Amino acid sequence: MNRLFTFIGFFLLGIHSLSAQEVIAVNHVAGGSEFFSRLDSAIAHSSNGDYVYLPGTALMNIGDLVINKGVHIIGAGIYPDSCYATGTTFLTGNITIVSGADNGSLQGFMLNGELRFGNSQANQHVSSYYVSRCNLSTLYLSNNGTDTTTSSFLFRENIIRGHVYGGHSNAGFRNNIFEGQLNNFYGATFSNNNFLWGSSKTLNQYIKNSTFSNNIFRNNCIAYYGYYIIYCTDNNYYNNIIPNGPLDFSSDYYGCIPNINGFGNISGNIENVPNNQIYTSQGGNAYNIHDNYHLITGSPGINGGTDGTDVGIYGGEPFKDGMLPVNPHIRFKYVAGSTSPNGTLNIHFKVAAQEK
Repeated sequence: MNRLFTFIGFFLLGIHSLSAQEVIAVNHVAGGSEFFSRLDSAIAHSSNGDYVYLPGTALMNIGDLVINKGVHIIGAGIYPDSCYATGTTFLTGNITIVSGADNGSLQGFMLNGELRFGNSQANQHVSSYYVSRCNLSTLYLSNNGTDTTTSSFLFRENIIRGHVYGGHSNAGFRNNIFEGQLNNFYGATFSNNNFLWGSSKTLNQYIKNSTFSNNIFRNNCIAYYGYYIIYCTDNNYYNNIIPNGPLDFSSDYYGCIPNINGFGNISGNIENVPNNQIYTSQGGNAYNIHDNYHLITGSPGINGGTDGTDVGIYGGEPFKDGMLPVNPHIRFKYVAGSTSPNGTLNIHFKVAAQEK
């Protein structure tokens, strides 16, 4: 309840301090709050554990932002229909997260640049970092995506538009929508994701000792097989939907070659499922806000997961429609353009707590 009152207070105070569309509010874990017009300034004045609340705005230019503290950055959300009162949070620029940002998190915004962990081998190691309900482009989980990192990550309920370069990490990805390829993971887990990549190699290179369960792959040969024989080995595949495969082509460059260097466990996968028997409505290889990713009535993926829930993003702990962040959300706001004759400013807010 205190968090709810603090959240409302940010907006009321922000009306008097800065333009409501430009206020970045910092809630200090040690007590008190501050307001800023630039995200880099807000980070500079924050401490580990602080919450940084971003406004809904048509466009916020963050440049090349470096985060070196374990702060929690929360936007207003990314769905226009869910953010009617606040606006969506759209960031343009790049975010680099470096050592010192352990236990931090990102949530509730769209980023049109890169999200990268580290800009050198020396500062690429970050522990227990959480990214949720964001719309992201290319991800590098180490400074260049190929150097091995000791970082630990969890990505949940995100739209990931670009390729993901894993730094040979054991990251966890749950209930995400992927548009691109995966590269360079070791011991990672991918559960209840939707992979929309339109080519034949969602697992592109060096995916090893990783586990794929309850996912939906749009294309064939993308789960069991790799780009070259040595690239993707010893992976486990449980209860995934694979529409048209797996297939075994003869070319080791253009086709999909069996991982003769090693298989993990393979069981319960649902193969040769036509795309029109998977989603309620979905087309193409890119995420579309108007598509419906719930499983269509009669789909073999319904209750087909390893835990008895659906395969895809609505299984497990299901994807949240609207993707609103976890903090209380403003559903309606009205601020009068001027005060009354007695100096009263008419303000009306409706705020709803989020169930998860």
